[in-house]
Amino acid sequence: MTYLKEFKGAVSRTKKLGLGDVAVNETAVVLDRTVLNAIEETGHIPFRQRAVQALNVNFGMYHMLAKKFHIPGGVLTMGNVAVDGEMRFPVTPAHFRKMVENESGEDALGTYHLWTTLPGGVILDHVLPSFLAGEGLIEVDEAVPAERFLYGPADEMPHGITYHPMIAGLEFLIASGTVDREAMEYLMGEKFPKQYGG
Repeated sequence: MTYLKEFKGAVSRTKKLGLGDVAVNETAVVLDRTVLNAIEETGHIPFRQRAVQALNVNFGMYHMLAKKFHIPGGVLTMGNVAVDGEMRFPVTPAHFRKMVENESGEDALGTYHLWTTLPGGVILDHVLPSFLAGEGLIEVDEAVPAERFLYGPADEMPHGITYHPMIAGLEFLIASGTVDREAMEYLMGEKFPKQYGG
């Protein structure tokens, strides 16, 4: 199954849980390498620490993309990732439903992965290289910005990586008790947090 088909399933599941209607844009957005490098350079969390701070890192990069660089159509996406067919995070769609029912999302951090889905099924992920390098599955030259993140069509990822979206959009983070609604409204509002130099 293609990533876009899985992503549409995640969007449908998200809507059934009452977590909003996420738009699916099938026309790919291609980001300029200078924009990608600029987003990477704004990150405050060292590469080796990213694997254990996935929410902070990938939410932060999603935020930068939307609010500082004004790239439209990105969707924060939650689910599983496989390497050579082996799932790396112990989560299924039922887990996400339970996180919403029990508001246990904050306690479940680390059981799922999150990344940005750009239009056309393009992935932007600033955490997975740190996770995989920490497990000794890939080599990363930390001095090269482009090696510290993954970017490209989901169905053409390197290292045998496949993404499996299960939930899409910011509303899940609020409904699951992971991020407070007021904090989310502040973060995604018009006032850009000072730490990003906006």
